[in-house]
Amino acid sequence: MGYSINKTFALSNNEGDGRIAVKRFIIAHDTGNDNNKGKGSAHNEASYMKSHFEVAYTHFIVDDQAIYQVGEPGYVAWGALDANPYAPMQVELAHVDSQTRFNESYKRYIWLLRYYANKYNIPLTLDAGGQGTPGIKSHKWVTQNFGGDHVDPYGYLSKWGITKAQFAKDLKNGLGDSAALAKAKPEYYKTKALYEVIAPKVYAYKDIKAQQKRSVRLTKGSRFYAKPKKYGKIYRFKTVVGYITANKSYVKLIKKIK
Repeated sequence: MGYSINKTFALSNNEGDGRIAVKRFIIAHDTGNDNNKGKGSAHNEASYMKSHFEVAYTHFIVDDQAIYQVGEPGYVAWGALDANPYAPMQVELAHVDSQTRFNESYKRYIWLLRYYANKYNIPLTLDAGGQGTPGIKSHKWVTQNFGGDHVDPYGYLSKWGITKAQFAKDLKNGLGDSAALAKAKPEYYKTKALYEVIAPKVYAYKDIKAQQKRSVRLTKGSRFYAKPKKYGKIYRFKTVVGYITANKSYVKLIKKIK
């Protein structure tokens, strides 16, 4: 799967650094900005970065909606101090406010990091070796090897269930069917209210304790009214056809009815 690049906030030819970067590192950041995590967070970050590129900028900013280009790939950007001349691509992962949005953001993040590593013949290894070892590097690695005080993106990734080991695995192998994201912390509808929801292509189970006993596979666009209820560590909707997951990654809210 590939993704399009939005160049609305791309720097013009007379903006930013004109030096061609040595093709040694791909640098992974997160924005660190939890004050900007609503819808369009990458758009907001890219707009701000475009307006303040004289201070700092990277090549891309990613969220669940889009990949925004700011700096020109292949050229030096100003996001990682003395590592900048050796990084033809640096990307920021914008903060978001739900597991579902993170999952979509992470897919784009991994795809973009892998795409440019392959394009520049940079190994798909994470934080390996010292300054002379090519590969994908976190901003934390840059701090440890070049100086500075940033330690991203590990704290933000772990918030949504992605460990450093999983990140390294996903960079090496790609996400495929997104098995890693399936292991990430699920986010459920929990409020004790009546919901109107759409459940595209999920199963309803006859017995909450024996989930193998499937009742029916709902077709795309199936709509129902139900209240979420906690069963052990998970939440489900009880409906006339059975129990349906209340996981926000699989069930889309139309409206909450009080």
